[in-house]
Amino acid sequence: MDNVYIIHGCCDRQEFEDRNIPSGSNFHWISWLQKQLIVDGYNCQTPEMPTPYKPSYSAWKQIFQNFPIDENTTLIGHSCGAGFLLRYLQESKQKIRKLILVAPYIDPPKRMGSFLDFTLTDEIVKFTSSILLLLSKDEPIQDVVISTQLIQKKIPQIELHMFQNHGHFCLDCMKTEKFSELLNMVTK
Repeated sequence: MDNVYIIHGCCDRQEFEDRNIPSGSNFHWISWLQKQLIVDGYNCQTPEMPTPYKPSYSAWKQIFQNFPIDENTTLIGHSCGAGFLLRYLQESKQKIRKLILVAPYIDPPKRMGSFLDFTLTDEIVKFTSSILLLLSKDEPIQDVVISTQLIQKKIPQIELHMFQNHGHFCLDCMKTEKFSELLNMVTK
């Protein structure tokens, strides 16, 4: 059975503590995608990363290492979850099948302390057969646009998928939890 792991992004403390908002691993399109992949026969997990309002790379890594990763694994990261996966793969050199970066954030202004403090290189292409980057033309977070440009510069082999009216790929921007295009990218 192929593994798919979806890593949520970060949020502010107010959103994290709001009991009426789902946890990061169950928000936006993540739980919908997980259900679709499970029905399709994948082992799909959406780990809940600790303190997404003040992320620690070592704490996230400790959680993430509980999940078996091999050459049949697809990793999906949203926003700073994508940045985490880039750093993890760069450092671990773990081979996977596919890496999908949704509105990736790698902290160009270095506001997140050491969480995403790493040097991205094109060496990451040695660890996966496919890297896809999803960005919306109306991305509201300028640092995500800058992150995307930096990633494309370091990894020219990356496959860019541009969307319209998806914003930061959040529920309030997309107006739906369904994300069929991403499902097709995982299963094809």
